[in-house]
Order: sequence, then C-alpha cells, then structure tokens
Amino acid sequence: MALVLAQTGAPTAVVNRSVRGFLTGARERRVLLGHGGPDALVTGTLVPELPHDGDLDAAGSYLGSGRRAIASADLDRIVDRLAEHGATGLSLIGGNGTMAFLHAIDERASLRGYGLRVVGIPKTIDNDLEGIDHSPGFASAARYLASTVTDMVRDHVAMAGIEKVRIVETMGRDTGWLGLAASYHLHDPRYAADLVLIPERAFSLDAFIADVSARLSERGRAFVVVSEGVAPELTDSPVKSQNHTRLIQGGVSRVLAREVSERLGVTARGEVIGTAQRCSSALVSERDQREAEELGRIAARWLGDPAGPSGVMASLTSEGAPRAVPLREVAGRVRHVPERWRRSDPRSLDGFQEWLTPLVELV
Repeated sequence: MALVLAQTGAPTAVVNRSVRGFLTGARERRVLLGHGGPDALVTGTLVPELPHDGDLDAAGSYLGSGRRAIASADLDRIVDRLAEHGATGLSLIGGNGTMAFLHAIDERASLRGYGLRVVGIPKTIDNDLEGIDHSPGFASAARYLASTVTDMVRDHVAMAGIEKVRIVETMGRDTGWLGLAASYHLHDPRYAADLVLIPERAFSLDAFIADVSARLSERGRAFVVVSEGVAPELTDSPVKSQNHTRLIQGGVSRVLAREVSERLGVTARGEVIGTAQRCSSALVSERDQREAEELGRIAARWLGDPAGPSGVMASLTSEGAPRAVPLREVAGRVRHVPERWRRSDPRSLDGFQEWLTPLVELV
C-alpha cells in the first residue's frame, strides 16, 4: 500500500514546499516518488528514496519535471505500473494540463475497476487554474515581477534621455495575471509602468503605437509591460501551440520595440525577463510558501483517508479554508483575468492591486 507523488510542467519557487507538505501529511504511510514528470509514471520508475535535509529548501524542483503527449496506451501502462507498485493513491503537482492528465488516469483506473484515489496539488505561476483564488507559485512570481519591474522603471527614468521607450515581457501565454502583477506599484507609486498589455485584450499594432506616442508626448518616455502571449502573429515563438516538447522563449517585446523605433523614430529597448520570474528564491512570498506546503499536506491526508475526497484538486478559498474541486472542473480549463481587470493603464487597476497586495507582501 503506497501513495505516489510526481510533478509535471515547469517548476516554481515554492513547488518543493508542496513535496514537503505531502511527505508530512502522509505520516507513516509508504510514499513512492516519480522523478522526471509523466515519463516516470509511464515507465513505473517510482522510488522510495526520500529527500535529504535541505533538498526541499530551495527553488527548482526536487522531483524534476517534464512534458509528454499522453496516448490511450500510456494511460493503461500507468495504471498497470501503479498497480504493480501497490499504489492506493496518486497526487500530481501541476497546472490545468496536469489536472487533465490526472483526471484521465482516474477515469482509466475506474474503468478498469482499480480503486485508485487521486488528488491534484495546484502549481502554476500563471494563476490560470479554475477553482482556486491564487495558485501556489503565482504569488512568488508576482512578487518578483512587481519588485523587479519597479526597479527597471527607475532605471528607465535615469536612461530616458537616450532610451525613450522600454518594453518588458513577462510570461503568460494565455492569460495576463503575470503582466498585471508586473504593473503593481502600491509599494512605489511614482515608478509604475505606463501601459500593460495582456492576452485577454484584443491587440492592435496601430492603437499600441498611438498609445506609446501619447505617453511620449505627455512625459517624454514610455515604459510598457507585455505578456508573452500578446500578438503571437508578430513572432515565430509557438506560444499558442501544445507545449509538450517545444521551448517557448518569447520575443514579442523586441518585435514591438522595433516597430516603435521604426514608426516613431525614437530609441526603444525590448527585454524578456524569462525564467527568473518563476524560479527566483530571493523574493519568494512567505504566504506562497505556507500555502504550497499546506496544499501538499491536505492532498496526502485526503489520499490516506478512505472517506476523504478523491478525483479532486486540493484548493484553498481566499480565506485559507480547504476546498475540494472536482478535477473535471479544472482539467484543461483556463482561468482568464476577469473583465473588470482587463485594463491597459496600471493606474486604473486599483481593485487588482488591492487583491494582490497580501500575496506579494511588498506594502
């Protein structure tokens, strides 16, 4: 009798906390760990070796990770391997794709009469999971962006004489949660971005150029935040493709900077912040750490309780109370930024900033 834990998708700054919480919640039960993402489940490479002291204290991912397009035959192999290991419960740490994967395993196990219990543990910097107010990983990424971008605005103010426009790109293929987080400025209101572009708003290059031109006329410089998923037609980056094996490295900020330079005749810089926003431990949110660990602990307890929830994702309400969300309500779904926060002017986003304040812990 064993509980199995694995992770798919990219790391976050706090994902190891969920591993720690799971191991704590499992108490004396036997735990098997899958290292390397879905491949570990397909091949049945599940090991009983537990982390050494310090393995779960840093960013990155102790379990490793990976992506794989899962075929029907793979699901049968996974069920077979889990049965061979005597697994009674399975938790996967990840986002909406991971929850779809776990839901498929649950359905295949049920179809075959295998009484497997499954509980998903949320993890994504994109904050695009249904059924949870904010996902573990997001608060730390948001804190990093809010702090770093404020410093970049300060730098731009100093350099505005020779660099009129700076365009900074965050992660976020389908949603603008991270882009909006990068425009957070309650901790330093004088150094806010001038514009923020998110995928939820239709993009027009002509309108964008006009907005930048207006900012230049008003103050002589313009600082723009853009989500990587804005205007994918302008780049060769496959931001909207199924992301099983292809690297997505962004680049829309540089394309937009070139357009600004050519159309407005001013100097413009495009920058891609990159993976630092998801892995930096220097600016990790303490609340994010606590909640990531708590959700791992909840998942293990539910798996070990025959009367506990199964076929669900472990979640927390905005007040911090545990909540079981059916996997079918999360699997493959994208939680977009709500309409009320789809604004391009950071100074018109008071409601978003108030919501984000207790998560980023900068004020």
